[in-house]
Amino acid sequence: MAQMNWVYLDNRGGRHRVGLYHGDQSGHVMLHCNMRVVQIDFSVKETKMYSFFIEDELCEVMLERQPDGRFGYDFQVNKEVDTPRNRERKADNQRDNRQVAWFVAGFVALLAVVFFGLQWYGSEQRKKRMSATSLFSQLTEQNASRLGHEGKNAEVQLIVVQESDQRKVYYGFVSADSVRVSGNFIVADTGQVLLPTGFPLTDRDAFAVRYLPSNPQVHRLDFHQPTPTTIMDYLRRAIEAEQRSHPALSPERNRCAVLTAFEQSGWQCLGHFICQGMLPEKQLTYHRDTYLRFVREPDFARAVERECWEQ
Repeated sequence: MAQMNWVYLDNRGGRHRVGLYHGDQSGHVMLHCNMRVVQIDFSVKETKMYSFFIEDELCEVMLERQPDGRFGYDFQVNKEVDTPRNRERKADNQRDNRQVAWFVAGFVALLAVVFFGLQWYGSEQRKKRMSATSLFSQLTEQNASRLGHEGKNAEVQLIVVQESDQRKVYYGFVSADSVRVSGNFIVADTGQVLLPTGFPLTDRDAFAVRYLPSNPQVHRLDFHQPTPTTIMDYLRRAIEAEQRSHPALSPERNRCAVLTAFEQSGWQCLGHFICQGMLPEKQLTYHRDTYLRFVREPDFARAVERECWEQ
């Protein structure tokens, strides 16, 4: 006699024991649940299915005759047939599916917001970096890319003009096609005009500008690329500032110290000398403290002692 047992856990946590007896010779079938007989059948020699309810779930036990004459047995819950519990289950599934769909849609929307937000943030940061070192007309990423690939170089001069209600810096350059381009930007009404590099601006300071030949109004003035004439003017102003701060030393000694710094560190270091009289709160890039740190740096001090000791 074949004997099978299953344990079914309902959705409330209840345990139900389902059992089956199937006679080998007689074919008689007895189906019981929780020690209670639910069905009896006689002379079952072919495939057959029995249905019964456990609570509100429709359960099925399948007897399947194999090709060799033996039987296979299976227990399952029918979740497809139209029953009150299955209608409730379908309603729950539809609600869950809607919730999942809303969650997925919300998550995708959040990812899209984060993605485009990061793109926007990256774009704004790139613009800020460009603006920190340059004056950009019609600033967009597309224009910046085009300037990198298609742009031509020219020189631009700056002039500070005090108008009735504000102070402006005007600039202008001439393109290769003899197109004159000009622009201006507003600066503080008082005090020195400080460029993004930290250098004070004086009239006629000149810098590299890159423009689109097809539209010169799209251009980028780069304060980190002063012209050779402007660099020489920086050098002159640095020597004059060094002499004013150290009148007890010979002009030759002061000049030698500035030239040594220029040869070792490039034109950018001249800002330390030009702005050595400024207080830190007035200048973020160059001021008295940066000057002192620079001239006290051991390698520079040794170089000055070696190059300028006779002067």
